[in-house]
Amino acid sequence: MSASQSLGGTSRCGRVVGPSLDKIIKNAAWRKHSHLVSACKSTLDKLESISDSSTNTSSSVLLGLSSSDAESILQPLYLALDSAYPKVVEPALECTFKLFSLGLVHVEIETSSQSGAGIILNMVDAICKSAGLGEEAIELGVLRVLLSAVRSPCILIRADSLIQIVRTCYNIYLGGVNGTNQICAKSVLAQIITIVFTRVEEDCLDVSVKKISVSELLEFTDKNLNEGNSINFCQNFINDVVEPVEGVPLKPYSVSPVDETGGSKIREDGFLLFKNLCKLSMKFSSQQYPDDRILLRGKILSLELLKVVMDNAGSLWRLNERQVLSYLTAHLPPLFICCHHYIISTPKDDKIA
Repeated sequence: MSASQSLGGTSRCGRVVGPSLDKIIKNAAWRKHSHLVSACKSTLDKLESISDSSTNTSSSVLLGLSSSDAESILQPLYLALDSAYPKVVEPALECTFKLFSLGLVHVEIETSSQSGAGIILNMVDAICKSAGLGEEAIELGVLRVLLSAVRSPCILIRADSLIQIVRTCYNIYLGGVNGTNQICAKSVLAQIITIVFTRVEEDCLDVSVKKISVSELLEFTDKNLNEGNSINFCQNFINDVVEPVEGVPLKPYSVSPVDETGGSKIREDGFLLFKNLCKLSMKFSSQQYPDDRILLRGKILSLELLKVVMDNAGSLWRLNERQVLSYLTAHLPPLFICCHHYIISTPKDDKIA
């Protein structure tokens, strides 16, 4: 076993976090990041004395660890993500991706009821902000982490945090450093929409998710980005995140689907996302910038994502016509109300493209 592989002690979380903290220390600018380096070294020392607990740790955000241990272990990762220094942000993103994809983080983000949830909320916020660093690898790392967070049945991302994740991917699509990253951002958005609304239909976090087809997603638009190598790269990118990690059973987050008002948390957040997509599709150019091509691309993207919602619409949308139409009436032109009425009233086999 190499030195990097042995770092982090015996706990499952420690074996993931330890090597990443070591890499952060080596990549840091020591004078500029002395506090970060000190935090990483302190956490590495702490991890050597921590093992997975056999007692109930349901209040902790990290599987097998106490709440206090979990927060102290995640703190240097947050500092690295928040540093705006690509050389330490990148290993922190990779580590966070592993924690999410392996089901080691169990949390409801946007709640004060779970001890330690604030550190994960802060980490997600820092991840979203790091997308603006203008680094190709960082953009891809951000997309990977955000999709893994939404995909994980162990994490319930709610309300503003869900919207923030979607807007971050949206902004990478509009201003990504290259065409491949833009295709990845659009593909991640479509996959997130598919995941969210599959859960909305079943009112459950642990659902079977259909992987999106990148080539179909780009069939009618983004012809300038439609290159075979990029499409293959992005399809593999999506597949790697969405497919379960082999040999790692994920224990779904035990969430009460009912909020304070008696409604479903999962469905409430799904409709909130739907409403925000409608709003984005209705943004208008300003007098100062009447020919805003980025705004136009954003509007088209929003409409394409709404089409993804409708293409995957199930019984909930057909049986709750009044509720869905209330959103459409408030946020979309009459044409789309007619389209929705067509979707819910026409047998699936009779629908035209």
